[in-house]
Amino acid sequence: MRKFFTLTAATAVVLALPTAALADGHTESFTAQIGQANETGASATADLVLDGNDLTVSIDGDGFFEGFPHAMHFHGEPGGDNICGPLNPGDAGFEDADADGDGFLSVVEGVPAYGAVTVSLTTEGDTSPDSALAVDRFPTSSTLDYERTFEVSDEVADNLSSLHIVIHGADLNGSGEIGDLENEDGTLKESSLDPDLPFEATAVAACGQIVTAGTDTGPDTGAGGTAPASNNMGGLFAGLLALGGLGTVAARRRGTVTA
Repeated sequence: MRKFFTLTAATAVVLALPTAALADGHTESFTAQIGQANETGASATADLVLDGNDLTVSIDGDGFFEGFPHAMHFHGEPGGDNICGPLNPGDAGFEDADADGDGFLSVVEGVPAYGAVTVSLTTEGDTSPDSALAVDRFPTSSTLDYERTFEVSDEVADNLSSLHIVIHGADLNGSGEIGDLENEDGTLKESSLDPDLPFEATAVAACGQIVTAGTDTGPDTGAGGTAPASNNMGGLFAGLLALGGLGTVAARRRGTVTA
């Protein structure tokens, strides 16, 4: 009988190995349709591939301001019910979101809907929220043309479909420049994040919800929360892990966002 239990335990270990190997090789695909904010006319499409904790992000856009840094981030509380929110004048709820009544959605005014920065989509170096205003490390092309692979935390990896991509920087007054938008008294309008930056430098240009590839977000792009549970494999893995079912996968997850 002792030999039987020994063989059974050994067999269980052998049978578990292919499962772990399959889990290690599993990739998940996501996408985001990123629509204009503040009536900028800018838009973009993002494709994301998650392999363990390694995330490849590709973003192709159109209508962004050429030659000026466009800060790009994942915004939102992982697992929370984040939305892009009312983005443009005329959208339901925009007047309430536009707290100062200036007709524009600032970064701070948008945070109650889409949440704080979770990941900074820099072109090199650090990708943590600490690099949210690293203006020398963001795309400057009108089409963005962004692609990068970097490591994300377990929390981000398991909750991608609850986050949003927000792109900043826009010529809001149509002057052909960024940084000359004025207040009613003729003073230059400052960023809601940093008084040393002009308002247009950090203003929301576009926003879109990250969803599992193949999910229909409907006409109101980015105005949803979490993707359906049946499509959210990251959420499923997290649930199984909580029950002790994926200890082997958890062992390979690493802790923080790094470059």
